[in-house]
Amino acid sequence: MTLLHKLADPRDFFIELQRALDAKLGPYLEPANLATVASLAFIYYFVGKIGLHSATPNHSVTAIWLPAGISLAALLLRGNRVWPGIFFGTLLLSIKITGSISLSIGFGLGNTLEAVLGAYLISTYANGINAFFKARDVLRFFIFAGVLASALCAAFGVSLLCVGGFAKLADFSMLWSVWWVGDMLGVLFVTPFLVLLLGHRHHSSGISEQIETAVLIAGLSVVCLLNFGPRPVSWIPGNGYLFLSAPFLAWSALRFCPLEAAGTTLVMGGFAMWGSVNGLGPFENATGLPLFVGVFMVVGTATTMTIAAASAEQKRATKDVLGMYCILRDVKDGEIRVLQDAVEALQVELASNRPPSNNPFVS
Repeated sequence: MTLLHKLADPRDFFIELQRALDAKLGPYLEPANLATVASLAFIYYFVGKIGLHSATPNHSVTAIWLPAGISLAALLLRGNRVWPGIFFGTLLLSIKITGSISLSIGFGLGNTLEAVLGAYLISTYANGINAFFKARDVLRFFIFAGVLASALCAAFGVSLLCVGGFAKLADFSMLWSVWWVGDMLGVLFVTPFLVLLLGHRHHSSGISEQIETAVLIAGLSVVCLLNFGPRPVSWIPGNGYLFLSAPFLAWSALRFCPLEAAGTTLVMGGFAMWGSVNGLGPFENATGLPLFVGVFMVVGTATTMTIAAASAEQKRATKDVLGMYCILRDVKDGEIRVLQDAVEALQVELASNRPPSNNPFVS
């Protein structure tokens, strides 16, 4: 009777409905979240507009899609409440490209679901924003966010292009591979750096470490200019010196923290993006994307972050062992001091209780 009475009164029903809506929509309507959503939409649109200048087989498919990494980092740092920023940023950008509202809505849903799926898998199986401090978590991040989520989004997006008449079905596999590698590079280049920079505290570096970092970045920049920039002399191949970036990536992974390693890979990604936008280096041919270059950067970035995480994990284990050694040594020294004090006290007590000697020659 009580339940029927509540259902019979419409005012109670609407009050409960309003409370439920407030509980669900309240976090989304907070001023701080609205500002974050607006900022994310603007950044997505601005960075995506720059990426659209990449020389790729289709104007809707880019060589390196940095907004994919920005979206995933935003969800990991701020939670799922900021997903409207991804949707509206994609919507505005897609309308500018295709001029179709329905197709743009589909792209918005696909890119938003990619970020939401990647964030869920990373938070559930790869330790969330702490995914870059253990080698196994980095590998899971690479598999879930870089491979799985990006592949599903690429399949969905290229399918929309084919259905909307912006691409041929015969080009599906080629466009899918380009889209997939582009999103994967965006995730691997941008997400680790933003999450490590904005989601964690950092120690202050000394002068020697700053000089070493500057030398590392300068050397890697020279190599990236040879690979992704204009060729100073004709005998330098278009992408023949990609292997020279490997020592710098290994240097950053073994000598520095995961943040510095992520920054190094981001520098390489920035030069690759610059070359892609300007049609330089391996991206000078506008009829196709050199997937070899993309695969090399994917493997190099994933390997660098994995080695950096393993190195950081080993350093933490060494620090813990040294800490335990110091604790045990202090405990041992304390026990030895207690025993020495006990022995000294016992000697004093024995000396005070010793009977006087009857020998006159013994004082």
